Amino acid sequence: MSSHDTKVFDAVATSAGSKKKDSHRLQRAFSLLLFTVFVVVDLLALVAGASSFGSLTAMQNANDERIMTLGPIISSVRANDASGSVSAGEGPEGRALVLTQSDAEGSYETRIYLHEGKIVQEYALADAPYAPEKATALADSSSFEFGYGNGLLTVRTDAGEAVIALRNQQGGE
Repeated sequence: MSSHDTKVFDAVATSAGSKKKDSHRLQRAFSLLLFTVFVVVDLLALVAGASSFGSLTAMQNANDERIMTLGPIISSVRANDASGSVSAGEGPEGRALVLTQSDAEGSYETRIYLHEGKIVQEYALADAPYAPEKATALADSSSFEFGYGNGLLTVRTDAGEAVIALRNQQGGE
């Protein structure tokens, strides 16, 4: 090989080596950029997931509180769902939801009403006076309201509202 051929060969080899180094640098930069994009996307997904989890947890806690307050009331109403069994009475602090059961021994009432910041449930003879000191506290609440219409009993407390479909037609409140 002549010296001129050697110089051309060296120039081509140097040029090819330089292109190879540039290509390698570009490939490394692209890999680093791609890795950075994946890390950022993963972090955004993690933040979004944590935020969603926090929202779901808050909703679940509110729903749990609602169920803890309204669940016993709903259960009592459903257990005593008979024709004419649901009515309104006058409790010590306003209206009382009265659920009447009758048997050969007589008539009994499950009374649900507000007393001293609590929703209470009392089981008594139908003609007995209200005795809040004998009642069982169901939940803390500053309000207790209910209404009946179109086969639905609606109960409202501080924890929320429950609509209970009654299987049996009721008389007036």
